[in-house]
Amino acid sequence: MVKAHGLTEKRLKRRFAGGRHRLILFTDEKWFDIEQSHNHQNDRQWSEEPLALEERIVECTQKPTQVMVWAGVGHRVKTPLFFVEMGIKVNGDVYRDFLRTKVLPWARRTYRGQHWVWQEDGAPSHKAIATRNLVKNIFPEVIDVDISPQRDNGEWPPNSPDLNVMDYSIWSILEAEACAKPHQSIETLKKSLVAAWNKIPQDMIDHAVDDFPKRLKRCIDAEGGHFENK
Repeated sequence: MVKAHGLTEKRLKRRFAGGRHRLILFTDEKWFDIEQSHNHQNDRQWSEEPLALEERIVECTQKPTQVMVWAGVGHRVKTPLFFVEMGIKVNGDVYRDFLRTKVLPWARRTYRGQHWVWQEDGAPSHKAIATRNLVKNIFPEVIDVDISPQRDNGEWPPNSPDLNVMDYSIWSILEAEACAKPHQSIETLKKSLVAAWNKIPQDMIDHAVDDFPKRLKRCIDAEGGHFENK
């Protein structure tokens, strides 16, 4: 179930009608930790008698060691995984430096002069005025986000209702593959994430990208309510 906003999605639909969604590079950040990712559908035990309490508990560390990962996907493209170094707070300055030194060189090598569209959500470091000016300057086309509720002229929904391919598809695929077992350290977690990321087939990504227009239509049809994607 996701929250829809109506007007913002209509702006997106007008702009990306006719298959132009395939030009979008969908980007996002996500925290991964060294603990095993639990699928509650798999946490089942069959028994004729009730199990003891300790056998029915799934233990988790209160604050497991984590690493932040940045990645992006589009039709026929997939960025490398980029990791944020431990202890670094991703503020506007850090994020803009990352865009200049990591993302821009990758994009130039990958797109080779082709026209494409940059997408990101409304995280604080993303919607800073300096960041909005930078992305519009270095990328061919940008889906804008609101820098304040008063303006309400952005094209990407402020709460990003499951329209980002990374959110509704790719992150869960990566987590299921890389975090099926607990890791002893951040370094082993990183290696597992990179290996799993490299194994995700491009045709699977392309299929997820092609689901974007259908989700966008459901957001618009919901007119600010909730919808369930089927």
